[in-house]
Amino acid sequence: MNTNDLKPNIYGLQQDVLNLLGNVSKLMGDVKETLSGDNSGEKYGDYQQDIDNAVVNVKELELRMAVVAPMKAGKSTIINAIVGDDLLPSRNAAMTTIPTEIILKKELTQPILILSEHIRKVFKGCYIALKEKIQKLKIEKTLEEKTGQYPHLRELIEEIYNLTENELPNFLDSEKIEGKENIGKALTSLNDIIRLVSILDPNFDPIQKLREVPRIETGFCQISENGNQSEQFGNLVIIDTPGPNEAGENLKLSYVVENQLEKSSVVLIVLDFTQLNNKAAEDVKRQVKPIIDLRGKENLYVLVNKVDQRRDGDMTPNIVKQFVFNDLKLSESENTDKVFEISARKAFCANRFLLDLQNQDIDTKQKASIMPSSKTLAQEVFGMDWEEDLEEVTIKQLQKKANKLKEKSGFNIFLSQTISVLMENAAPKCLKSSLNIAYNHLISVRDEVKLRGSAIAQNEEKLRLEIEALEADLKRLELCRTKLQEVDKIKAKLEQQLNLILNDLKKDALVKIEMFYSEEEYNQADWREKGEKSIKNVVSWVAKQIGAKIDSEKKQTILEFETEQEAQQFIANTIAFGKQRTESHLLNVRKKVQLIIENKRALLN
Repeated sequence: MNTNDLKPNIYGLQQDVLNLLGNVSKLMGDVKETLSGDNSGEKYGDYQQDIDNAVVNVKELELRMAVVAPMKAGKSTIINAIVGDDLLPSRNAAMTTIPTEIILKKELTQPILILSEHIRKVFKGCYIALKEKIQKLKIEKTLEEKTGQYPHLRELIEEIYNLTENELPNFLDSEKIEGKENIGKALTSLNDIIRLVSILDPNFDPIQKLREVPRIETGFCQISENGNQSEQFGNLVIIDTPGPNEAGENLKLSYVVENQLEKSSVVLIVLDFTQLNNKAAEDVKRQVKPIIDLRGKENLYVLVNKVDQRRDGDMTPNIVKQFVFNDLKLSESENTDKVFEISARKAFCANRFLLDLQNQDIDTKQKASIMPSSKTLAQEVFGMDWEEDLEEVTIKQLQKKANKLKEKSGFNIFLSQTISVLMENAAPKCLKSSLNIAYNHLISVRDEVKLRGSAIAQNEEKLRLEIEALEADLKRLELCRTKLQEVDKIKAKLEQQLNLILNDLKKDALVKIEMFYSEEEYNQADWREKGEKSIKNVVSWVAKQIGAKIDSEKKQTILEFETEQEAQQFIANTIAFGKQRTESHLLNVRKKVQLIIENKRALLN
């Protein structure tokens, strides 16, 4: 299909997708607010950010491809090979600390580095803070101790130390920097400044402050196999990210990589053939997994670099592919065109020479040594005798070597089946990826609603049963309250009856001592009437019976006995009589009270 026929539809679809994403973003925001008191509220905040990132990509019709790899796996070399020049700086030590966006634009012949005002402001603050720190450490003579293992930073330290007040590097004065040499110096400084800050002042973290990253717009080498570029619609943005083992001390780069992955639609994993099983490679795969789960495995590509180091006994290409399929849980039948074996170094040397030749109007019969890019190529194709051979070979002959080397590098297949396809379909793939993100997040909301709806239904049934149980309890409580009222009435009546019984018991318990000493009166007397007599009359009567004397003046009664034995006998008989009378009365009262209580208890049942 001709892309000209497609353009009007793409622009219409672009607006439709933007409208849809706006609605989805609002929905995610509403869900976040609704669940703000719930742990899942934060998850939907992240979903909203994903949608907002997709909106930015759709507006620019940019298909973002994040390149992730362990340190020294050849990530920068691969990007340079795509571009056809050593655009990204590299060194043997850890290099990348800040992500960089590379936008491939076929019409550009000169690369341009764009540093937004925000980026320049953050790094100006870094220089100012570092200048004060370096001056202090030099006075304390501890600077070398802290930076001894980073010799490549010494030049930067001296540069910062020698800056006059308010003086800053020239590259921070302009938003755009042109030319690969100027770009290389600027990117090296930016990456080194981040690492230096992490060493000298760990509490000052500029990475966390960066909302934007440096962006390079550049041309690239011919990608199509016939040498003609297909028409480009939309832009492919390649993001160079730091590896998990590039962080070093105090640098927290995982957040940086994960942030770039979340913004990307396509992920390119670079693995080192010589270190397929190392920890750094495992960390990369761990970081990529949640993004691929969301974007889909069809948006994952894998490059196994440095296969030119394969020796007898090493894994064969088929075994390497099988290893990758199993390791990343890819389907071999569906992903055969997603895994590539390459030698990025060979491809870079070849592409650099070919692009240099393409941009120059030069006689190919001349000696190849006149071209600066011929040296690195000669080292690859001629080996140890490269200097002698380079002096003899012509540009045309070296061009053939370059094409052959590029073919052997495996890079042509990767370029034609991945980069070329992505560039030609950047716009529709960008729209599709954004819609996939929205779809997956909407599915998550739907499942959450279903789950919560099911929980609400279960809770409703549980609540209904609990209400019924509560109503039954209330009925029982009301019945108990009624019973308690009856109990109070019965209790009052029972107390009244018991008081009457106790009063009768008191009267019946009065013991008449004279009954014990006069048998005749004991049999004939009206004891209830005698019971009303005072104790004084009783005592007087007793005294008379036994001949005791009473001292009336002292108002005391004195009983006199002829012998102590008679007195003891009197006391014993008196106590025995009183006890007998009391037990008899208590027994009768106990039976009567028990009968009354049983009757009242029967009324409560």
